[in-house]
Amino acid sequence: MHMAYFTSANLMNDRGSWEGAVRDISTEGMFVETAQGFTKGERLKVGFRLRHSRQTVDLAAEVKRVTSEGVGIRIVW
Repeated sequence: MHMAYFTSANLMNDRGSWEGAVRDISTEGMFVETAQGFTKGERLKVGFRLRHSRQTVDLAAEVKRVTSEGVGIRIVW
């Protein structure tokens, strides 16, 4: 089950670092709006701040879906 969630995000890999915006989140992944082009299967590190906390969360992720608005990513536990 996905739920709406709005916070800024930083997407990183060996190609660089890009800003994005989390738009929904679940226990398995999230959708991040970004203008950066990624490919399905690409590995990323995603950093974002919990909305009501100063704590930053850094997660390993894999791109599962690419749209014109951004990427759907699966959290790699």
